[in-house]
Amino acid sequence: MRAVRGVLGVGLVPAAMIGGAAVVTLGWQNRLPERLPNSGGVGDRPVLTTIGVDTVVAVLGEAAIAVWLLGLVAFALSRGLSGVGRHWVRTGVQVGVCGFVAAAASALLMLLAPALDAPSATDVRLSWGYFVACLVVPMLVAAVLGLVAYALAGKPPTDRPAGATPDERLLWWESRALRPVLWLSGALALSGVVLVAALVPLIGVAGWAGAAPAATALVLLPFARYRLVIDQDAVRCAVGPYRRRVPMSRILAAEEGYLPVGTWLTRSALHGAAADLPLLPGPALALRLTDGTRRLVTCRDVRTAVETVNTLRLRRTTAQS
Repeated sequence: MRAVRGVLGVGLVPAAMIGGAAVVTLGWQNRLPERLPNSGGVGDRPVLTTIGVDTVVAVLGEAAIAVWLLGLVAFALSRGLSGVGRHWVRTGVQVGVCGFVAAAASALLMLLAPALDAPSATDVRLSWGYFVACLVVPMLVAAVLGLVAYALAGKPPTDRPAGATPDERLLWWESRALRPVLWLSGALALSGVVLVAALVPLIGVAGWAGAAPAATALVLLPFARYRLVIDQDAVRCAVGPYRRRVPMSRILAAEEGYLPVGTWLTRSALHGAAADLPLLPGPALALRLTDGTRRLVTCRDVRTAVETVNTLRLRRTTAQS
């Protein structure tokens, strides 16, 4: 889930802000003058100099996109750092990217809003209160989104001190990110931003229909990590919110198995991917149960998992006899 929160914090949240600002800006395109006041135009002060609307949009929009892309690169490069160091680097990147993008997007919209339906730059007038709001509101929005990004980063991982006694219940576990799900989520999020920011306004479609791919990406994100835990009580596995548990008392023995892609697709189509256990194709831990059935559990280090389950079963049988 840490990787999922990272993708959400440094990827989808800034992308949604950039896409939303782009949609609004494109929707206002025909209602804006060619230039905006650059000096003056506040209160009773006359407009002294002007700046092109396209320049303002390009500077703030491209700066937000550049910071977002640099954040994605820094987030990916931090993978080589240690656990705690990686956490704080990624947290800083998330907070910085979300804060800057939020400030740029809100400042852009607040600068353009007073110019709607104005014939020229000299007709754009700002009150002193709105002028102060243009300075304060983007900072407040940046602070709020920065706090959201900080919350998404979560707590730093706790390094086990030397000589510490591990949890006696947790004997063996493995966890891995499901990269195809992450890639699919990223592709859907990017396509959603493109549709909302470009295609929808250009072809004149009303509403936010183009946001459906991005919404689908958010739904898929929780399924981007698989976890298998074996302890004295049970074998537990989870893919996102789907969690399944096989009590150790129901397991007769464990052995190495393999789930072909065709079989996996057939089971998923007929019974649902989580009808038995959250399964993925490939090497699997095969559990023979006391009722005569056999269950497959996705596993990377199958040999170690088989030895762990059989050792725990033997200890349990010895203790009961």
